[in-house]
Amino acid sequence: MILSAAPSFGVFETLTQYGALGVIVLGLGAVLWFMLKRQIASEDTLKKKVDDLQKELNDYITKDAHKTVDAVNNNTKALESLKDLIMMSPKKTR
Repeated sequence: MILSAAPSFGVFETLTQYGALGVIVLGLGAVLWFMLKRQIASEDTLKKKVDDLQKELNDYITKDAHKTVDAVNNNTKALESLKDLIMMSPKKTR
């Protein structure tokens, strides 16, 4: 007589011995697993969106800083031109 060991399913085999209660626990475990996977996927999506928004904000700040520097340089040139014009104008004396 040859004895062969039946495959054991560990915790699942123990739960199935409890009948309907075991099946319910297995079902709740499966639901919990899928909800956990869904939550993790949602968090990954949100992290990607935050990273994209942060990159977009950094690009905007960089471009805005360049525009501000250009505006300051243009204003400085205009004031220098105005100063030169005032200094060059003939003074009227009475």
